[in-house]
Amino acid sequence: MAAKTFDEVYLVNYSSYDDVNLYEVGCQKCDPSYGYGPIIRKLYILHYVVSGEGLLRIQNKEFAVKEHDIFVIPAHTPSYYEAGENNPWNYIWIQFDGFKIKEMLNRCGLSETNPVLSLREHAPKTERCLRNILTYHEDEYACIGNVYQLFQHMVQAANLDKKMKKKKTDALTYIQNTICFIRQKYSDPIRIQDIADYCGLNRSYLTRLFKHATGYTPQEYLAQYRINQAKQLLKESSMSIQHIAYCVGYNDAFTFSKLFKRQTGFSPSDYRDFSHKKTPITEHTLHTVIGDKIE
Repeated sequence: MAAKTFDEVYLVNYSSYDDVNLYEVGCQKCDPSYGYGPIIRKLYILHYVVSGEGLLRIQNKEFAVKEHDIFVIPAHTPSYYEAGENNPWNYIWIQFDGFKIKEMLNRCGLSETNPVLSLREHAPKTERCLRNILTYHEDEYACIGNVYQLFQHMVQAANLDKKMKKKKTDALTYIQNTICFIRQKYSDPIRIQDIADYCGLNRSYLTRLFKHATGYTPQEYLAQYRINQAKQLLKESSMSIQHIAYCVGYNDAFTFSKLFKRQTGFSPSDYRDFSHKKTPITEHTLHTVIGDKIE
């Protein structure tokens, strides 16, 4: 482990405030694999990673930390942190406490069990606040004011993170509901508008969302699912083509047969014949047996 050296570190004692008091600010460009701890501190510390990466260990649980992340080391909690071997971090930190610190950190979504927050969308403003504290470390009011601004950016980042997670969760729910609806209702003459109504979404939006997640439009997924079910029935039953068409959501055998051939390259009857013979279905095989029957 390399020796511990700081690029800048300033001890201050701005402790006449109820919400937050500031005691130290510093910055360091760490050597590869430089680690600190395990250690238990009396005060809280926030590190903002300007560049590079590393790991944080709190209560034997490890967290990966990357550029533009901020991580908290809670007071009275064993902690260890280490710079990356190939891309060691460069960070700015502040050491602080206060009567409302836990409440303020909770608003940022930070805790002992969730100590890392991405500030990528707020990186310039976050770094500016911390640089201001470094530059104006002798100005108590400037320092405390910038600490409050820092927490404001953290709260905004946490709220954005919650919205993004909710959006992803909602999108996943819509996709799952669409797939579930198709698998339950494929034998009915359903339309994509029926699926959109079931999900409570605009049809165009549902189509974009589903295609982005699966690579298929809902219409394509429905058609493929129906064809797959038809294949099983053709292999495993003696039902007529008309009956199978009806079972997979088509009102007439002609439309079904046309779509089946478009999807598979074979008519339903040819598919059944060759699956029963357990002969691999290839275009070459069909040409050999039925000649010009393939268009």
